[in-house]
Amino acid sequence: MPGRLIVTPFNTDTLLSEPLLVRQPLITSYNLPPKSFVSIIKKGIVDIELCEGYWGYSPQWLKVLDNSPYSARVESLGEKAMFKDALQTRCLIPVSGYYEWQQYTRHKRPFAIRRPENRTFLLAGILTHYATSPATGYDTFAILTLPSNQMIGNISTRMPAIIPREYATNWLTPTSDPMPYLAAAENDYLDYYPVAPLVNNPANHSRTVAEPCGHRFRFTHEP
Repeated sequence: MPGRLIVTPFNTDTLLSEPLLVRQPLITSYNLPPKSFVSIIKKGIVDIELCEGYWGYSPQWLKVLDNSPYSARVESLGEKAMFKDALQTRCLIPVSGYYEWQQYTRHKRPFAIRRPENRTFLLAGILTHYATSPATGYDTFAILTLPSNQMIGNISTRMPAIIPREYATNWLTPTSDPMPYLAAAENDYLDYYPVAPLVNNPANHSRTVAEPCGHRFRFTHEP
């Protein structure tokens, strides 16, 4: 599952197939951790909006916000009270990549997982509003995860659900059936490469964190 996010600037006019209203500036970083504010895309009253959301799903009844989950398994959403109706309110998280740590016997090795040419892509999320007073509050979200495809399965058993650009509006529409969009991406959709341990410290946000320190792996179709 995504442990950190990479978010770099993108063209808000062309990210989706319809206009995107920028309510709040894009939050960029090469190392965004959970329990921080991240730019999300949601369905507003009229427009599809780019705004901020807290990366940690926080229903109003949650007493300890440090316990807010930052990911949710698609296959068990219906089994947990916290996520019972979660798919009724959805969001997208635009990213340029994310980090995963491969488990070895005595250590973990970090990898950056990105699209070819490091293009922006859209992660599927569930959204809920947390009120801090009768008049104030903020959106909170979790990223949906699935069993990994063959490619990402080389380093992790889980991967985020990814929504193709052409289905973004349907995903954000509360009345649409979300399940057809919740499938693992094709094997050639993502690349991965090792990065330095700098990523282990969430205080490191520079571009250096995302630079490869080894071979970039790309799926190839066998002849």
